[in-house]
Amino acid sequence: MGKDVLILTSKFRGRADVAAEFLEQRGCRLVEREVVYPVTEDHLCELVRDVDGLITGLEPITARVLSHANRLKVISAAGVGFDHIDVEEATRRGIAVCNCHGCNNHSVAELAFGMMIGLSRSIYTLDRQIRNGGWGPVPFGPELWDKTLGIVGLGRVGRSTALLGRAFGMRVLATDIVWDMTFANEHGISYVPLERLLRESDFVSLHVPLTPQTRHLIDERALALMKPTAYLINTSRGPVVKESALVDALHAGRIAGAGLDVFEVEPHPNNPYVEFDNVILTPHIGGSTHDASERAFYLALTNVANVLNGEPAHCQVN
Repeated sequence: MGKDVLILTSKFRGRADVAAEFLEQRGCRLVEREVVYPVTEDHLCELVRDVDGLITGLEPITARVLSHANRLKVISAAGVGFDHIDVEEATRRGIAVCNCHGCNNHSVAELAFGMMIGLSRSIYTLDRQIRNGGWGPVPFGPELWDKTLGIVGLGRVGRSTALLGRAFGMRVLATDIVWDMTFANEHGISYVPLERLLRESDFVSLHVPLTPQTRHLIDERALALMKPTAYLINTSRGPVVKESALVDALHAGRIAGAGLDVFEVEPHPNNPYVEFDNVILTPHIGGSTHDASERAFYLALTNVANVLNGEPAHCQVN
């Protein structure tokens, strides 16, 4: 049985020596191939030939790419999200798909909170003002203390965000397809339907995977339910928010602002949010901390090595 592993994601390729040693200790071999970024589908079709394991970033592993993967047995995403992988086609071909569930929940939660504080206190606007020689007037914003935080998706990242909210003295509401009442009761969190969460929250933070059910979950109707003083934070996946609806809501002042780490198109060729001073934008960096990257690095390698050695992966999704 072949055990050749290819790392596609650029954030891990710089640690090839460490990865090679880790894999060798587990009877696997790191394959060195030149990867040209941004990676095209045609290039991926060439890269995946004659490899048994694959570690991806956000490179699109489509049905066509999988059709060229003549030996592939396992794919591990280098993060939590795996919507860039055609899981249905991989499953049909008997390929295990894994992710790094739990590796970045603290990092993403901290970014979400950084955005909440930055927006409520206009930190980035005032920073630019001083750099341009100004000093005031100072816009007044809300404290987080005693405000309502709405968590859409109380998984690992949502839970970490909720706990930060409680530490800041916030009332925390949550909604999800499954309600974990033990966790909620232990930490003073109230489950409510999405509509009520949107109506009552001062900050709405999105922590759901991208699925057919969550695509454009936040649309015109959802935004219309929010308070005009409320802020929307999205560190999950871009298409969870309908871009045109959010742009219209910001233009109309129907919400107070937004913090966005993810977008419908990445990188965005003509980002419509850059005109708004009440929007914070970051380039999908939720999991980009030393700590999260270290955890993901070893978990992705372990996922692949385990499957190639006939052992269970830690985080298989199919």
